[in-house]
Amino acid sequence: MRDAREALVEAALSRWPEHQWHAGDLHHGAFHLVLTAPDGPSIRATLGQRGRERSRREANTLLTLEAAQLPLTIPQVLDGPHWAKPPRTWITSLTTVPGSPAADLTTCSAQRISAYAAILNTLRAASSACDSLPPVRAWCGGDRWPDIVQRDLIPRLGTPVGGVAAERVETLLEAESHVASTLCHGDFGPHNILWSEENVASVIDFDHACMGDPAIDIAPLISFHGASRLASLDSVETVRRAMLHRATLPLQVAASAHLAGLGQLRDHALANFAHRSAERTLFDPNGETPD
Repeated sequence: MRDAREALVEAALSRWPEHQWHAGDLHHGAFHLVLTAPDGPSIRATLGQRGRERSRREANTLLTLEAAQLPLTIPQVLDGPHWAKPPRTWITSLTTVPGSPAADLTTCSAQRISAYAAILNTLRAASSACDSLPPVRAWCGGDRWPDIVQRDLIPRLGTPVGGVAAERVETLLEAESHVASTLCHGDFGPHNILWSEENVASVIDFDHACMGDPAIDIAPLISFHGASRLASLDSVETVRRAMLHRATLPLQVAASAHLAGLGQLRDHALANFAHRSAERTLFDPNGETPD
């Protein structure tokens, strides 16, 4: 991590020397390193292969959302993406947005549910201005995702878990096939909502944003709160589909990691899928099912 930090600081100073990168905070995400300067912006460095394609898609997504003039505070692209050597990856400069995540991400208060509903309604209302966003699951292969699961992931799962994976993908694709698309954040969990005192200050991490099934944005919330506590966010049928989406989330992470050449992350995600399958918690951490 120290070598990565030094390389990222060097890259940041070479392009944006006016900021105090040496004193910045470094965050290691699954697919990015993020360095935040104490006096201004952040830079994101893409981890793994296909960095040019991925960083450009992510930057273009933010530019599309900015043009849509969402009444939300979200990161904005300042510069990039640019190739940086070191650390031999693509880096993008973004605004640093206010707020911080809630101390307890699993809390499911009425205030939290109300905030989720308000943000989701805002996203849905902006759908008509965002039809140029990437297709659903572009971050993990898009239309190729089912084939990646079948060809590259299921053999690593073995039987009978591989059969479960194939069934979950097929069921999800059928369930979402007749649903009208709306603007989806794509990774809508409490970890990506920043608060200032009692109010939502910002929403971050729109890397997976797309036009897709609105149930996509309820699926990550299920992992934190359970499906039954989210019933007020949408219809019974949408929450049911969200459970189907939630069952495939480890397969989406695994596919994205596979495409990026991040084998350790891929195998971790596959182990997560196998564990949830064995524990009967694929759809819901409390064992609820969509049937």
